[in-house]
Amino acid sequence: MPEGPEVRRYADALNEVLAKKRIKHFMARTVNARKWLDLYGSSLINKKVSRVVSHGKHLIGYIEGDFYFHSHLMMWGRWQTFQPAPPIEIDRRERARIVVTRGAAILYSAPIFNVGQGDPYEQVEYLNTLGPDVLPYDKQFDTKTFLSRLKGKDYRTVTIGAALLDQRIAAGIGNYLRAEILFACRINPWRLVQDLSKEEIRCLQQTIPALGERAYRLLATAPEEDRARMKADNSLVYQPGREYGTRHLVFRRTNLPCLRCSNPIKQLRQLTISTGEEERDRIVYFCPTCQNVESGNG
Repeated sequence: MPEGPEVRRYADALNEVLAKKRIKHFMARTVNARKWLDLYGSSLINKKVSRVVSHGKHLIGYIEGDFYFHSHLMMWGRWQTFQPAPPIEIDRRERARIVVTRGAAILYSAPIFNVGQGDPYEQVEYLNTLGPDVLPYDKQFDTKTFLSRLKGKDYRTVTIGAALLDQRIAAGIGNYLRAEILFACRINPWRLVQDLSKEEIRCLQQTIPALGERAYRLLATAPEEDRARMKADNSLVYQPGREYGTRHLVFRRTNLPCLRCSNPIKQLRQLTISTGEEERDRIVYFCPTCQNVESGNG
């Protein structure tokens, strides 16, 4: 599932192509969006797209006249932009197509696409529950809200590994960011939220936006010096020469040496909190030594 940094990149690409341009054609195949367009779609023609933004894993486009469109990519969705024009043929995977003056955006394979009029945060399911974005547009992560939600009574006896995947606490964290954040803070994913120390919580509130920003800019969470080590030492990667294998320190590095202690990285399944956006059972990657994970966890 694309996480916050990847969805922000899609939002940037759509904003570049669509913003300040007039809509010439708007099509959707998802059930609710298609019904809305059948009734009100003509209202969008010649309206300008104001801006396209993201909030966690959600993408929102604002259109003049108080209209909006919204997508959640889930596991397989992706956006693609075109200039000056999209392909004429309609791909069977298309879920939405927005054509503007000298540009277009097409949504492929995503099951969630909405269009409407009004405030999307009042109309689209889950939007009004989202926690602070790991990639805030003003560069200031909302630590007050993050801490308030993390320390709330509903999460005291929840594992921190499960809590970080709950979009109500921090929006945009998925499986790779969760693993990398916990490794950076040397936190056992099975520690209960109520048992975290002040230092560990302070590390989380600093590391979450830092790694989110790094992943957004560099498509990687591993520091450059560690990526250089992995590129230079074939024993540290599965397939030498593949850039993807150097992007992270623990995510999808099962049984490879930890770059901090040299002991093998491990993986286990961990139950998560069901919010409708995440699976109930996810693989978590970790270093048993650096994160003090005993064999009985999981």
